[in-house]
Amino acid sequence: MPAVLDLDRTKVVEVDLGSDAFKQNARSILAQWARCPPFYVLSSGPPQVICGRYADVQEVFSDTARFSSEVPRGRGFEQFDKFMGVQFITQMDGERHARIRRLLMPAFSARSLSRLEARIAEIIEGMLDRIEAGGNEFDGMRDYGAHLVVGALLTAMANLSERQKEIFLAFHEVLPLTTYTKPGEAFAPECVQAFDRAAQVVHAIIAERRVNPRPDFINDLITARDQGDRLTDRELFDQIFTICGAALSATSRAAGGALYTLYSHPIELSELVHNPDLIPEAVEECLRIASNGYFTFPRLAICDTQVGGTEIRKGMVVRPSPQAANYDPEVFPDPMRFDIHRHPKRIMAFGAGPHHCIGNILGRTTLTIAIRRLLARFPKARLADPDFTPRYGGAVGELRLQHLPMRIQ
Repeated sequence: MPAVLDLDRTKVVEVDLGSDAFKQNARSILAQWARCPPFYVLSSGPPQVICGRYADVQEVFSDTARFSSEVPRGRGFEQFDKFMGVQFITQMDGERHARIRRLLMPAFSARSLSRLEARIAEIIEGMLDRIEAGGNEFDGMRDYGAHLVVGALLTAMANLSERQKEIFLAFHEVLPLTTYTKPGEAFAPECVQAFDRAAQVVHAIIAERRVNPRPDFINDLITARDQGDRLTDRELFDQIFTICGAALSATSRAAGGALYTLYSHPIELSELVHNPDLIPEAVEECLRIASNGYFTFPRLAICDTQVGGTEIRKGMVVRPSPQAANYDPEVFPDPMRFDIHRHPKRIMAFGAGPHHCIGNILGRTTLTIAIRRLLARFPKARLADPDFTPRYGGAVGELRLQHLPMRIQ
């Protein structure tokens, strides 16, 4: 652990980053982070540095010479090992990261995406059929937003069976508990059980696809080649496990934020209903103002340095907040105002630098299709309670909307 006794104590902030109180007030707190230099949090395990201003967040994301994505595993760092030992591409650096990213890219290419769009749209229409059959009331999150992962992406992308999707969904539901693990504690038993079940499914999927290939995302990963190179068995397992079991859940969180934002702004919503061509830009503004959480994967300082005037010691965990950066008034004037005509550029919803989210186009496309189809199908849909107050859960760093009661008309 780095020495912290000589840190500027005026920059130490007492805050529980995963508490219910924090999550329910996250937007206003993040808006404050967007205006202040990096600060220290010393009460949640290893010393952490929180960055919220746009320039500071971009600096940490982009400078791999000073900030590593490979945070230590093991005692003291359990809360940062979200995937319980499995390593996603965003948790790698250097040539290894570049190599695996290069091998993954064809699976997220324009060709692969075009192959998925019609299928995603078909599945979403089926979801809307079920909502309509259920009567006038529905839950925009439970019945729609949360199903974009299981219903659309796991089905359209990976061709998983109903049982396989149920297992991944169960893992997705308990996964947030890993980020609340205290230093030195073991992962919760329900996390270990869900992990083991999901791991068995991934091994079975890989074995089955090698015998019976299908034109889908998983087959693209299994057959990925680049100048004779290919993913090793462990690399293949890790990427499929994290994408199917966890990473794609960001789309459902973003959907919850987008739906609540749109339906709590009826004037802008009406404009989109009457002019659907504005939906892609509106989605971008939704991602700016209400994306899926306040932290992404942490970084580790690999040397003594400073960001934004704040000293950072070698070995300190650095947590850039992309959502706070999206509220920086120096980059986005009047940042808390929802404006579907803003045309925001360089938003941080999918990160920045060499670890910019490889699935960002897929996420944007799925969210755009989902909103376009919802507005076309139910143009008079609205919040059941115009004064509805959202509540958020999820992992430390996530803002997972719990419910969104709505009416079709």
